[in-house]
Amino acid sequence: MFGTIEIDIEIPVYPERIYRAWLDSFEHAQFTHKPARIEAKEGGSFWALDGRVWGRLHRIVPYNHITQSWQVQDEPVSADSSIEIRIEPTCTGSLFRVWHHGVKVESAKAMIGWWEVNYLRPLQDYFEALVGDYIADLSDG
Repeated sequence: MFGTIEIDIEIPVYPERIYRAWLDSFEHAQFTHKPARIEAKEGGSFWALDGRVWGRLHRIVPYNHITQSWQVQDEPVSADSSIEIRIEPTCTGSLFRVWHHGVKVESAKAMIGWWEVNYLRPLQDYFEALVGDYIADLSDG
């Protein structure tokens, strides 16, 4: 049986900054430390983490909503696995929220850990290093 996991993390930059980093091949590779190729348009292909993740971009709403088909090498996800990303402004930056649909229920906890290690912590660390001691990245607002 397959289900959905939901995870979120606070990131100290505006939604547009995160949105652009997610959809840019070079910057995506910078925060994951693995090669990525992204065609940043609806219907475009997505390949990341040195080929361990792939899919297509289905919906892109600047600067707060992205949906993608999402396959992960050697991970228990369904053939129609997908993710939905929402990026919401907060007082100190953004709330980055991910819903991953099509995750094997027995593996949900492990998949949450996978997201934390491969995406959430690296994304947060990347922007915290760029922002430094400032509360928000005021240069891109």
